[in-house]
Amino acid sequence: MSTSDAQLTFAAWVAPHAAAYQQHRAEAARLARSLSPEQLARPAADAGWTVRDEILHIASSDPDFIGMLGPLVAGGTPDTSAFADIDARNARNLAAWANRSMAEAAEALERNGREIEALLAQLKDEDETRQPDGLPFPLGQIVMGYGMHAAYHVANARMAAEAR
Repeated sequence: MSTSDAQLTFAAWVAPHAAAYQQHRAEAARLARSLSPEQLARPAADAGWTVRDEILHIASSDPDFIGMLGPLVAGGTPDTSAFADIDARNARNLAAWANRSMAEAAEALERNGREIEALLAQLKDEDETRQPDGLPFPLGQIVMGYGMHAAYHVANARMAAEAR
């Protein structure tokens, strides 16, 4: 049975984060599929970024998070080098996605969301306060923090797209 067919269950502390992750990726995918080229080209709150950039940023950043979350879920130590220079990483990710269509971005957001949810479903109650080696925050704060990342960029995209 695929992840999309299975009913995932989450530890109590993970459930609200999993719901938020799903909500934000669904909204970003909806925006990617529904906004006009003019709306996608509008400037967003992040200096120099457009609505399109905000959406592509979420889609292109998710694999970095998935690559870190997988080892954390397994009890290991992730490679955090992708996060050493956030601005450079963001620029690289956006450049790599510059020629992707919004349909591709929407598909990636949905696929990434399923991968993130599958990883989140493996977390247990005791993982919330687990301090991963080499990281300054417990796992609960890492999960919460990346969840706020998508919320921020979706809000930026939505507000700029709706501006008159």
